[in-house]
Amino acid sequence: MPLKNNRRKWAFRLLSILLGPLIFFGVIELVLLVFGFGYQTDFLITDSKDKNKWHDNKDFSNRFFPSQMTRTSQPILIPKQKPDKSYRIVIFGGSAAMGDPDPAFGPLRILEVMLKDAYQEKNFEFINTAVTAINSHVVREIASDLEKTDSDVWIIYMGNNEVYGPFGAGTVFGSVAPPLWMSRSGLFFQSTRIGQLAYNLFEGKEKSKKAWGGLEMFLDSLISSDDPALQRVYKNYASNLGDIIDSGKRAGANVLVSSVAVNLKDCPPFRSNSAKKLFLEEKFINARDEDSLRFRADSKINSLAAEVAMSKGVQFIDSEKMFSKNDFPGDELFVDHVHFTFKGSYFLARLFADQVVSTLKLEGSRKDWLSEEDCAKRLGLTPIHRIQILREMQQWFSKAPFRDQPNYQERDSKIVSEIARLNSIQSPQSLDEEEKNFESLLIDNSNDWQLRKEFAVHLAARKKYNESSIQYQRMAEIMPHRPEMWYRLGSSCQRRGNLYEAQKAFEKAIKIKPNFYQAHFQLALCFAEQKLWSVSDEYFKSVVKYKPDFQMGWIRWGQMLDLSGESAEAIKKYESVFEIVPNSLSANKALAAHYFKAKEYKKSEKYFRATVKITPQDAESNLGLALSLIKQRKADEGVSVLRYVLEIDPNNSPAKRYLKQLGLSN
Repeated sequence: MPLKNNRRKWAFRLLSILLGPLIFFGVIELVLLVFGFGYQTDFLITDSKDKNKWHDNKDFSNRFFPSQMTRTSQPILIPKQKPDKSYRIVIFGGSAAMGDPDPAFGPLRILEVMLKDAYQEKNFEFINTAVTAINSHVVREIASDLEKTDSDVWIIYMGNNEVYGPFGAGTVFGSVAPPLWMSRSGLFFQSTRIGQLAYNLFEGKEKSKKAWGGLEMFLDSLISSDDPALQRVYKNYASNLGDIIDSGKRAGANVLVSSVAVNLKDCPPFRSNSAKKLFLEEKFINARDEDSLRFRADSKINSLAAEVAMSKGVQFIDSEKMFSKNDFPGDELFVDHVHFTFKGSYFLARLFADQVVSTLKLEGSRKDWLSEEDCAKRLGLTPIHRIQILREMQQWFSKAPFRDQPNYQERDSKIVSEIARLNSIQSPQSLDEEEKNFESLLIDNSNDWQLRKEFAVHLAARKKYNESSIQYQRMAEIMPHRPEMWYRLGSSCQRRGNLYEAQKAFEKAIKIKPNFYQAHFQLALCFAEQKLWSVSDEYFKSVVKYKPDFQMGWIRWGQMLDLSGESAEAIKKYESVFEIVPNSLSANKALAAHYFKAKEYKKSEKYFRATVKITPQDAESNLGLALSLIKQRKADEGVSVLRYVLEIDPNNSPAKRYLKQLGLSN
């Protein structure tokens, strides 16, 4: 009896010890919640206007990325109750699964038009949960939340970001390849308001200054094939994938796991001499696996995908094998190292389509799958969009590590040639036909925001800005919870000079996302254009508050202050850029122009010299340098620079005019 009482006493003491802190932290959590601190961490949250719908949560990725690096999925707005006699199909993964460089023409969109065309009597709903730069650690959290959806098919296409995504061996987003228990405990803690407060206090201030820098962010994070951290990456991937599959089963879905195809033939290794040697020997798979900048899913990741799928009893699609069936995949199927051309997206969608039909046991005869050309037409892919994508890729390739690859110049030349070819095949008649196609498609797909976006782009390219704005307005009405919808509308209104409507749209974007620095920036420009200097000044303050390294924010702020007569303050803003980029071309140009206008020619000479040192063949900067020299009575040197301007640009009218004024020939 005494022993029993003793146990009760210890149990009571232990409960007292635990209960006190639990109550204390519970009260703090409740207070933070009541005062609106923190954010929801579910991937899908209830729509504020229609409680029967879910939409994507813009704050979901805050636990994984610093504030200026947060990523979002494609816009999602779905009914909580799946419509009767319909199939809900979900895709999970990173940017390749999402459909970059333009998700409107990605694998899931192509799968959508193929299934809807083949089974017109059936209803399909497609949910794209893929997000740029995420890996299995993040997908696991998304999948856990998607258990609440009544789904029919889950497609898992992930693996490219395991090393450099959150909790990877080469990540810049936080802890490097920690044990699973540690990463998961941290994520759980950050799902609480107390955890979010602690993160803001101890880490958030420093990390919020970091901005997304593409693959350049990881150039110093080389991971060799024998790095012990890589083994933890593989182990974590397998464990996460198993959990994702289990979540799919709990959601009632048939889970399809795919291996990941990558560009092997036309994407040389980014780093590692041994990998480059293997590539030259045309041992492309080995070269990919030995690359120490591991931006592509390797053989081990793909073999683990097969093993886990088999152990869990779900379907495995060997996309990597199918892409290499006839030859090693290259630029015909990929725009870069992992993202697909339209042809590549179509090929992957075909693989998915065949498996989806088999998995769902869709009954009834169907016609053949739509061709690649027909899918492109159904999605509104025109030469205008192809050119836009190519130009984006050209900018992408101009940065490291792509510009360091041996085929950089060849790749750039191909892009230039293809843009020229696409421009040459366009005519007023073809452009009119493409517009009619959009109008026809929207009759039956009026709520397809992606189709409207591509139509808006097409119209804007033809300088039909009013018609383009109508499409952006409709997009914002379809997906009102997404700030970029209002931002696009605002930009469209601004482009056609309707500043009042532009301001309203930008303000809505900021209301949804207060740190949306681009919207603050455009509002600052709107008010500057109306000479409302003080209001413009406040918005510029917000721009650099939310994105301190945004060069153009400081430059345009300085230009606004110059126009309002605040010369000294303008100079301070220009010079602030040098703290971000010590030899900034934009800041040097702005200061050169400022001092030239102020007739301080010695100072303008200094900054014009800095600009031509950075860009020797910039005609505008050389012209400014020439005039600064001439104004200081350094005529001989100034004339020499003027003649150089005409070598760069033989038709440069100002250079010709100034030489004539000096009584000299061209």
